[in-house]
Amino acid sequence: MFCKRCGAPLPSHGFVCPKCGAMMSEEQIKEQKNFNKDNKNIILLSDLYSKNPIKRDYSKIKDNKFIGAIIIVLVLLVLIIIAIIKVM
Repeated sequence: MFCKRCGAPLPSHGFVCPKCGAMMSEEQIKEQKNFNKDNKNIILLSDLYSKNPIKRDYSKIKDNKFIGAIIIVLVLLVLIIIAIIKVM
């Protein structure tokens, strides 16, 4: 999809042309929403406008979220224990 004012390629997220600042038309916004609804992949601007996009593996994101949740729970437990010890 391209800007109707300057012809620059439009990003997959956002409603403003990054080159000239023009707002997308209603039909372009609808097309973009349908594209984003059907396309679950993350598209970075650097990949969108680069001549040599980097291939990324997004399958590890779920593993990182699980490890992050475990770390948060452990930190909260330590803080609760410290609070209990200080109250006594």
